[in-house]
Amino acid sequence: MLILELRGSSIPLRESETADTVWYGGNANLLSKETIPYPRIEAIHAATKVIVNPAIEPAPTGSGEIKLPPPAQSTRSFGEVARKRRSALDFVGGTRSMTLPQLSAVLEAARPLLSFVQLYLYVHRIEGLEPGVYRFWPEHAELQLVKAGDQRVAVAGLSLGQDLAGNACVAFSMIGDLERATRAHGDRGYRYVYFEAGAVGHRFYLAAEALGLGATGIGAFYDEEVHRYLHVTPDQGQVVYHFAIGYPVPDPRLQA
Repeated sequence: MLILELRGSSIPLRESETADTVWYGGNANLLSKETIPYPRIEAIHAATKVIVNPAIEPAPTGSGEIKLPPPAQSTRSFGEVARKRRSALDFVGGTRSMTLPQLSAVLEAARPLLSFVQLYLYVHRIEGLEPGVYRFWPEHAELQLVKAGDQRVAVAGLSLGQDLAGNACVAFSMIGDLERATRAHGDRGYRYVYFEAGAVGHRFYLAAEALGLGATGIGAFYDEEVHRYLHVTPDQGQVVYHFAIGYPVPDPRLQA
């Protein structure tokens, strides 16, 4: 077991912390000299072995009618953001909205990672953007309107009836292209899709916190209903993760 400490110019030590290395002691158990074969585990390892394919298909490209503005900037240090980043229990809802540059900053944080994941946005309250479902095209940072109208009840229902998806300013469906990932990486391809979706979620968390917002990942949703609502066909992918960003309700259990 290792305890890792983040250090750097943007992560100042707290008053109670020291820059000295601390050794907690202890001796690791000795490993047995006897080799015990586990055929089934070895078979799983062989079946999921990495296949390096230099000819990875490029991600689908497209365009939308809405060009995103330059992303909003934050002056907060990484250390402050990383220490305060939390999962919101719910969002305040109401009329409080995000700005379009804030949304642009959130999407820009994820854009370099998008290879096997497509982002669909359920826009509730974004200044300068009508409510509706949008698809994000990362190549040119553009949004394509897929479905117009209020999406709060719909996305809450799709997210296993969780109100926070409708109370947020914006929610996301991450659609993973499992077939293309499998063609690129063999039977391990599905793992790369989930790795990517998880990494996108973590960038969403940090970007939201840096902008004074809150975020939460949503791992429960009705798969087939999401596909039907977004008109996503099996060859386009399947939903692997939901996410929501907005103004979090105060949580008295958390202290700064």
